[in-house]
Amino acid sequence: MSVGITGRAMAWSVPFLSEIGALLRSVVLAWATGPEELGRAMILVLVLRLTEMISDIGVERLLMISRDGDDPRFLSALQGAALLRGLAMAVMLLALAAPMALLLPDGASLGEYTALAVIPLMRAFLHLDYRLAERNFSYLPLAQVEGGSVLVMLVSLPLIGHLVPNHRAMLLALIVQAAAQVALSHRVAHRRWIMHFDRAVLHHAARFGAPLVINAFLMFLTFQADRLIVAGWFGWTEVGIYGVALQLASLPAQITGRAAGSLLAPRLRVALQSDTLRPVVKAAVQVHVALAGAFAFGFAILAPHAIALVYGAQFRPSFPLALALGLAAAFRILRTPHSQLAVASGRTGDPARANIWRALALGPAVGLAAMGQPLLTVAMAATVGEMVATLRAHALMQLSFKPMPEEALL
Repeated sequence: MSVGITGRAMAWSVPFLSEIGALLRSVVLAWATGPEELGRAMILVLVLRLTEMISDIGVERLLMISRDGDDPRFLSALQGAALLRGLAMAVMLLALAAPMALLLPDGASLGEYTALAVIPLMRAFLHLDYRLAERNFSYLPLAQVEGGSVLVMLVSLPLIGHLVPNHRAMLLALIVQAAAQVALSHRVAHRRWIMHFDRAVLHHAARFGAPLVINAFLMFLTFQADRLIVAGWFGWTEVGIYGVALQLASLPAQITGRAAGSLLAPRLRVALQSDTLRPVVKAAVQVHVALAGAFAFGFAILAPHAIALVYGAQFRPSFPLALALGLAAAFRILRTPHSQLAVASGRTGDPARANIWRALALGPAVGLAAMGQPLLTVAMAATVGEMVATLRAHALMQLSFKPMPEEALL
């Protein structure tokens, strides 16, 4: 089934708006609070992101590729799985609150880390009907839910920043966005929210998602753990500077990955069933090579000036730091079609097999930071890790052209 220009534009605009929303959120808070407070706020986001990633069993992706995706009982069973995931995330956040407060005593408080648990508790009641529409190449509900929640957060942000001009503003903004997302998901749904716990579906989701959880943890290490290294050895101002540059560098990779989940994943599902996989994958790889190359050099040239202009001169990264982060993000963009193909073909462990090489780069990064080496060396270690992970992903991609196991489609 082909996707029209409007559908493609909408599928790209939703992740674009989401990432731009996160970027604007950091811009507003940067001006309202300064580098140190923004650094503390970024660690709050990092802790939430950790629990999101290591609990992600791929419920939405399973809905996207499963033969039972259009069955209402399957949808309600996945909503039961999503509810359990939300509860598990809340428990993890509560467990992490005290260690994080002790690890970084001059950062967020125990109460603030604890309050993060409210967010997954709300999202546990998300209605997945809009994701079902996405499976069938209809992206308007996706835009209404994901895009609408970002807009609600952005509209509320000036008031939040005025009332709470410190890192707590980030916590309130995240809660507002989560509440809007849940409310909008129920607003656009065509059926009542029903969930039930189906042992077979939960077992299948766990089996499908276990490699994804491992990969998500590795992705957390690749996307987020650098900030913990910076916080531990360089201070909150450097966390703000590095975090802003890293967030901007990661923007295209995040947008590309989410757009591929909406556009490429359904096409791969169809291609696997119609023996047209190779041309679909070849075209996707070519597009992502062009995107990665254009971004890497464009970011290195433009990012220092753009960051100084938008965030303030105190956030300006050096050209070498911008180049290193741009190259690292470009390699992540290159891995996007590889990851989508691996999931669609039932090889959900392949992304983890590739990303483990990126995670291994954290060892040298910690060692360099502990030896007092400059911030640039942390970014350079990340770039080398991303490059090796991409080469490994490309080698593994060839295995995905083998027939998909029958059980992966059930």
